[in-house]
Amino acid sequence: MLVTIDQVSGKSFDYIIIGGGTAGLVVAARLSEDPSLSVLVLEAGEPNLNDPAILLPSSYGSHFGGDSNYTKAFEELGNKGWNWKTLEKYYKRVERFLPPNEKHHMLDFDLHEHGLEGPLEVGYPGLLSGFEKPVFEAIMSLGINFTPEPARTWLTPVTISPTTRTRSYAANMYYEPNASRSNLIGEVTARSVSFLHGGKEYQAFVDKEVVVSAGNQQTPFLISWLIKAQVLELSGIGDPDVLQKAGVEVVVDLEGVGNNIQEHLNVGLTYQVKEELEAGFLTFDCMNDPEELRRQKELYAAGEKGVFDMATYLMAFMPLSAITPDAQGLQKKYLASIQARIAAGDYPSGLKKQYQLQLDHIKAEIPSHEFVVMQRCSFRYSAPDLKRKDINPSINPRFQHIKSNNPLEYPEIDPHYFEEEYDIRSFVESFKFVRRVAQQEPLRSIFVGKERDFSWTFGKNRRRDHWYARRCRHYLSCASQSTWEMKHTVGSCSMLARGDGGVVDNKLKVYGTTNVRVIDISIIPLHIGAHTQATAYAIGELGSGSFFHYMVKPILATPDLAGR
Repeated sequence: MLVTIDQVSGKSFDYIIIGGGTAGLVVAARLSEDPSLSVLVLEAGEPNLNDPAILLPSSYGSHFGGDSNYTKAFEELGNKGWNWKTLEKYYKRVERFLPPNEKHHMLDFDLHEHGLEGPLEVGYPGLLSGFEKPVFEAIMSLGINFTPEPARTWLTPVTISPTTRTRSYAANMYYEPNASRSNLIGEVTARSVSFLHGGKEYQAFVDKEVVVSAGNQQTPFLISWLIKAQVLELSGIGDPDVLQKAGVEVVVDLEGVGNNIQEHLNVGLTYQVKEELEAGFLTFDCMNDPEELRRQKELYAAGEKGVFDMATYLMAFMPLSAITPDAQGLQKKYLASIQARIAAGDYPSGLKKQYQLQLDHIKAEIPSHEFVVMQRCSFRYSAPDLKRKDINPSINPRFQHIKSNNPLEYPEIDPHYFEEEYDIRSFVESFKFVRRVAQQEPLRSIFVGKERDFSWTFGKNRRRDHWYARRCRHYLSCASQSTWEMKHTVGSCSMLARGDGGVVDNKLKVYGTTNVRVIDISIIPLHIGAHTQATAYAIGELGSGSFFHYMVKPILATPDLAGR
């Protein structure tokens, strides 16, 4: 239940969860199943439980799915029990997959691959835009086949409730059904949590454990939303050099806090549909017209299909070798560069292990590039956005650290993007691939000319493309103006051995503490080749169901109990 500041300030709770996001609300819901426990969730944002801007599926129907190739790397980096066999059960525990009622020639799914009894409703959008079939055929013409699973080209289910036609997310599927619960609200031990409310500082006391589940990075719109690293560093847990410089007393010497941060990068090309063909396609840009926006709202309110029922769900996910004949040469050069630096001892132990795993992924041609069709742009009506995401660039871990003991001050951030030539070159090849797709039939006959939104688009021939590709500084400058993060940030509290730069152990407890855990995607030590939402839910389920003392047996020790 929602409470006032007077019901929290100075009070004691068994568990205090810092952050009411995806994983945090999962943990809160599971812990509060025990009526003898009191659980407090501290969240900077407003509840917004019935906000149409959130509930409309066209706004936030997020992709749902995990990745077996990358999640097994968790265990390979020293975290026993953190493998696909275990995590798959938690992915399914979260999901309640609802197959479509209507047959569609592009939909193909295996119910055995989905969870059917979880709280989070997952399904397919109620309306297609018209772009799905021609884009699918264009990609197929380049030899990339359709598959029902996340590799090559496929239609992904999204977190949309087919029954209510609204977004399905942690607040309305984990919190709201349980909001009436009266209880849901050598080493060092956390005794309390200090927080700001209305410009004043308050304190709540903890009897058992503190769970840190805040955002991975500070958002410019909510300055009070702290990253995990900030929460720990402001509490005196982190690199002594960072803490002392910021004027924070060192409580636990833990150099890995705020380091090893990794992200997915995104950039897109927009194409315009020929005017005489616009009637056959639907994009969100029609809502730029106030009259059309009003009409679409009326359709949605009346239960009729319209743009609010659309979502992005046609994707292609593939290795570099599937999009360019130059892949082998690019990868060979990158492998040689990393291997030389490993041999020279240029990397610390933990980073060396991560690079070795990434090299194995490249050699095995595990998919690392994602292409998404989005029915929106900023130029005119009926212009789809063929987006390309470099899901797994080379590691180049960045850092985020506090600069002072003021929790409202922005942290220091160094992203380290595009420091590897391989990243820039693979970006170039990905753009060239998108352009090839757009030039295939039937898209060639649908679109007007070439892409609309890049002054730095590549040359008209292969020779000019390679001329640009050799100039890494030019591409770094262009990318800095055109690339953005996917908010899939991981790694700031990596689950690694302490000597490898880890922050939490494989039970998610912060090293050097007795009762502080981190339960969210910041514990991921090597980025996954998938969208992070499903993994955030799975980590929340696994963390809350496996590691607290009141559980009779840890689920990791009894895999048969880890399912629904």
